[in-house]
Amino acid sequence: MTSLHEFLEKGGFEEDVISIFLDNDIDYDVFLTLSEDDMKEVGIMSFGARRRLSMVIKAANGAATKGYSQHDSSCSDDASITSDLDQPGSSSCQTSPRTTTRMAPSPHTVPSLPMKDNMPLPSKRFSLANWLPDQPGGDDLIQSLKNCVVVSSQQRIRLVKVAVTGLTETLGLYPTASDKTSLAREMVQMFPAVKDTTPGLEGHEHFYNNGSGFLEYKLKNSRMSLPQDKKKRKRRSRQELEVAAKSAKTVVAEDEEEPITPGDQEKVDWMRYSPPTGDNQKKHRDLFIDTFSFRRKIINGSPTITDVLCQFPRLQDMPELINLEFQLLYPDQCDNFISRWGRMKEQIILAGEGNASVLVQIQKFQPDDNRDLCALTALAFALHKSVVQVRGTSTSSSRENSLLFLVQSIPEGTDVEAAAKAKKPVYQQPFLLALGPARRPVQYFAVLDKVAVPCGTSLITAIDRLFKCHFVFNVHYSPALLHFWHFIAAFIYEVLDPHTVKPIIRSFASSVRAVEL
Repeated sequence: MTSLHEFLEKGGFEEDVISIFLDNDIDYDVFLTLSEDDMKEVGIMSFGARRRLSMVIKAANGAATKGYSQHDSSCSDDASITSDLDQPGSSSCQTSPRTTTRMAPSPHTVPSLPMKDNMPLPSKRFSLANWLPDQPGGDDLIQSLKNCVVVSSQQRIRLVKVAVTGLTETLGLYPTASDKTSLAREMVQMFPAVKDTTPGLEGHEHFYNNGSGFLEYKLKNSRMSLPQDKKKRKRRSRQELEVAAKSAKTVVAEDEEEPITPGDQEKVDWMRYSPPTGDNQKKHRDLFIDTFSFRRKIINGSPTITDVLCQFPRLQDMPELINLEFQLLYPDQCDNFISRWGRMKEQIILAGEGNASVLVQIQKFQPDDNRDLCALTALAFALHKSVVQVRGTSTSSSRENSLLFLVQSIPEGTDVEAAAKAKKPVYQQPFLLALGPARRPVQYFAVLDKVAVPCGTSLITAIDRLFKCHFVFNVHYSPALLHFWHFIAAFIYEVLDPHTVKPIIRSFASSVRAVEL
């Protein structure tokens, strides 16, 4: 079947125009039926782009019609053959009664596009296998990647750098999506150890897929030195912006359709004004389950955590209800972290040793130190975001500082409630307060706004509860730990589609899976 993506790409159309068709499930056959009004409706706002596309459609349909008519004649291109067939004694094509078989061209035959001077022809093929051995250190890189089981971040970075250098020297700073996809596939074919082993993917997608991936990121960095008039800007279509805005309101809009019953309010009021005791805790749990839909409607309206705790105070003094709420949201995934972490923590530590910065941090831990803390530190360092966006402003964050968005230690005997209230404004998302020595705390508390909620004496139980707080209270992850939490959500809890996370997260997850204990 004809690929509309490749068809338009060869015609010189930009990726942002092509992606609009793909986002609207428009294939090659549907494309040939579009009018300029149709194009405007799906989000192509540029008049010039619509007109060029119309010319392409007209040419493609014309080529198809021409191909159709060329099959009308059975024995000759000469139009007179038809009259000859009607004459008795005609020697040509008389082996059967006169029938005209019209053979329409295949609906998926690609007609040639009318190429303008400013439309690039299909680019020549770049071969990494031919390029890499001639580069400085290329043979060493080939041998190291072919002999390794777990690829280090330094090896991956070096491979991408060499690959993009060769790609740009051969095809320029704006290679086509087809070129980048071919290179990504060649990389994983040459070096199976670098393959993205996320289930459901071919394996090359972390290098390049639909405008993202390590190759694309490196290309974008390379283009930064270009003069402004040489840069090609990719703009989001109006339709994409509208879809994004609608999706952000979907959950709230759906919840608003469910009416609040007086019975729900009565149950919530009873829980709110009845402190838990040994005799009524079961009733609290039963009513908590009964009012789940009511509570989600309130929380999905985006109140502050303080407002939620004010209306549902049992979430603070019966913190096990946080786990119950998450279980109601994700019944099959609730216990995944606790059940899987024991094995995965050692894989994370070993995979992290392939990163020089992570290795230095791991080596600071003694053999008898907390292995859970070592693994969490390795994960946070390996998936560190050096630049984060906070309210539209870019700020830098070191690996050490990013850990403070996860756990902060305070000495034993410290007033926990006072420490929670005195937290710095930068720590807006939930984090843990560890009471006691940094490597061996005696108790953990989740700081929600400026409220301290007990999380037990085990670091893993505390991390489990901290993660669930983001869902229970409907709050974002800390930007400094976004990759860290996405790894846990996608590959441990499995409450996030792993195909949607960043390539660096999938790449590290592949390294973790490759570790054999």
